[in-house]
Amino acid sequence: MLKPITNNFFFVEAPNKARFPYCHCLLIKDELNVLIDTGCGAEQVSFLNKEGIDIIINSHFHEDHILNNNSFENSEVWAHTADAPAIRSMDTFMQYYGFDQFNTLELGQSFIDSIKLKPSKVEREIIANEELDFGKIKLQVIHTPGHTPGHCCFYEEKNGLLFLGDIDLSTFGPWYGHICSDLDDFIDSIQTCIALDPNIAISGHKGVFTNNIKSLLNKYLDTIYIKEDMILKALITPQTLDELTNKQMFYGKHLVLDPLFWIMEKMAIINHIKRLIKHNLVENQDDLYYLKG
Repeated sequence: MLKPITNNFFFVEAPNKARFPYCHCLLIKDELNVLIDTGCGAEQVSFLNKEGIDIIINSHFHEDHILNNNSFENSEVWAHTADAPAIRSMDTFMQYYGFDQFNTLELGQSFIDSIKLKPSKVEREIIANEELDFGKIKLQVIHTPGHTPGHCCFYEEKNGLLFLGDIDLSTFGPWYGHICSDLDDFIDSIQTCIALDPNIAISGHKGVFTNNIKSLLNKYLDTIYIKEDMILKALITPQTLDELTNKQMFYGKHLVLDPLFWIMEKMAIINHIKRLIKHNLVENQDDLYYLKG
């Protein structure tokens, strides 16, 4: 059920290659047993409950990382102070996604209901650079916002081990398809991970990496700029936000966008536009966006 990584660290593999609504998790066995994220599937949750989990740390508020929090009745839940409100409240969860801003609250509620997501307690709010002491193992909280406001990675210096969460090294690249994402923050966070130069990296969706980690992080970062270039080329002709959304530059045209994916595509484009306006590359008038100058 558990795959040893190094002393005290165990990889908890999720079903279905950790595709939604699952994620890979990390178990620390020490004076305190700690589980980072809980989207590892019912069978793994049952096994882990028998092992005894003292503390759950959520890397961020997303559904596939908190889905089984409530299955660990005797565990404390910790999360970064910026994401804790969206774990405790489904109304706040929908606000973080942006469903309230586009008259899509019913769509958001349907999404929550479809995966049976419930709010969970968060007893402790963690902050950037805090050292978490579990006995032999000490983890540094690396606040890596961008994906979500409170997304965190966790670094264990002795082994050079970095839990990446949803800086996940997927070929798709970073995901920022809701209103609470910030692309400049995301870029800075990926660069922070590159600077740490870990020996071992654990992705919430792609598993354990021990080779070419800096190269993979740089390639992952580049996908943001590739999509940004596509938007800049599209804006040679002024476009409305819906026209940009319909080009499917974020998810790609191979995917048929249902209403949920369409609104996420739109919010990803909005996050690009916010960055491009901030950097004086794009401006807007009325409903049209166009290249500046």
